[in-house]
Amino acid sequence: MSTSSDTMNTALAPAVEETYDIVVIGAGPGGYVAAIRAAQLGAKVAIVEKQYIGGTCLNVGCIPSKALLHIADEYRKFDTMAELGIMAQKPGFDMASAVAHKNKVVKQLTSGVAQLLKANGVTIVNGRGVVDEPGVVTVDQPEGTRKALKTQKIILAQGSVTAKPPFPGIDGHNVIFSTEALDLQKVPESLICIGGGVIAVELACLFNALGSKVTIIEMLPSMIAYEEPEVVKQLEKIFKKRGIDIHLNTKVESIGDANGQKTVTATGPNGQVTFSGEYVLVAVGRSPNPEGIKGLIDRGLAMDRNRVVVNEKMETSLPGIYAIGDLSGKTQLAHVAMAEGEVAAENATGHEARMSYDAFPRPVYTFPEIASVGLTEAQAREQDPGVKVGTMPWVGNGKALASGETEGFIKVIVGSYGEILGASIIGPDATNLITEYTLAMRGELTTEEIINTIHPHPTLSEALHEAVLSADKRAIHVYQRK
Repeated sequence: MSTSSDTMNTALAPAVEETYDIVVIGAGPGGYVAAIRAAQLGAKVAIVEKQYIGGTCLNVGCIPSKALLHIADEYRKFDTMAELGIMAQKPGFDMASAVAHKNKVVKQLTSGVAQLLKANGVTIVNGRGVVDEPGVVTVDQPEGTRKALKTQKIILAQGSVTAKPPFPGIDGHNVIFSTEALDLQKVPESLICIGGGVIAVELACLFNALGSKVTIIEMLPSMIAYEEPEVVKQLEKIFKKRGIDIHLNTKVESIGDANGQKTVTATGPNGQVTFSGEYVLVAVGRSPNPEGIKGLIDRGLAMDRNRVVVNEKMETSLPGIYAIGDLSGKTQLAHVAMAEGEVAAENATGHEARMSYDAFPRPVYTFPEIASVGLTEAQAREQDPGVKVGTMPWVGNGKALASGETEGFIKVIVGSYGEILGASIIGPDATNLITEYTLAMRGELTTEEIINTIHPHPTLSEALHEAVLSADKRAIHVYQRK
């Protein structure tokens, strides 16, 4: 966890000193939101970023991947246009042009965030921040200068780094991670994807739609293991229908080369097996990044492996030190990091705020999309044996049927008192639709209040209403056996 630069940092005297109320380390979604919110509350704020404004999410994560996923989704629709009466040959595809569009989107967003920080009076300090003790952030800047930022409060938001398992051959030619996958200049003929989590399934979906032969290798019994089992089974069914090979309960042993191809040797349910492809994509997740805080750890900063331990106020075990986002490791979602950033900023400026993880949406941008909130059915039944379950298949929704997007369903979990305990959606626009259930959970609304809310027709949102009706055994647009 420690680095030689951490040690060197304490040996040299800073050349410049500046004083702030709050210093944020890391300008990803959590960090820049924390900085802006603290400035809005009247604090003098500096934000330290060693690489790029916007962090992993805006530069090499959620935003660039969604730009390319949108392109891939549009491209794959040519396969079914004839069913709609549109007689057109499927056009060619230029990956380099798609990547250029992605880069344009990224640049516009990151430039916008930088402008927002400056407009709110936040000082941007480029360089690597190190905290050896509370109250001082030392920044080694790219031009070789050094600054000492004296401050009352520090918000740690260094994010996460790509997990790199110790497979033999992982550093070989054509072995890529998510960052490199989003910058490929041509579509791979074939791709072996190691991992079955969110990053893996999104990228597998992306390259399959663009024409790659995709194989997924996952060591667990299920892809996206924390989601509702029926939802994951539906996604597996859809993936297999599209030609994606899925190998579960299969543990990778090594990566190699043979006959001009990459090879992955693994152990599966039936013994050892070898897969071949042009590229190997390693997408097994991300790990918290505790870079630059060895001095705090030596002073007693509570850690859980490489995760900084925080309370509901985002406070660490050291006074005046807060941690948010992937570094605190509650969940690796940008929108959760943003919420944590606001909570940390509120508390760091003398206000009262507490973070709640009871109702946050979990989006997955596959085709079709997946989104969930709250508990799965199995989790809910552990707490409340009297739960009710409502489902609504998209094939029963007029708008979905008219749009030709009928794969999937909605599932909602209702407690004994009519409260929403959880919901899962696989289908069109799921990542937007889940917000209604999230708001209902946050506002402690009952099924009766959702049922009494008139939903417009014909819309996808009607299916949300119908799923809740189904839980109460009063569905109108889907037949329920008595």
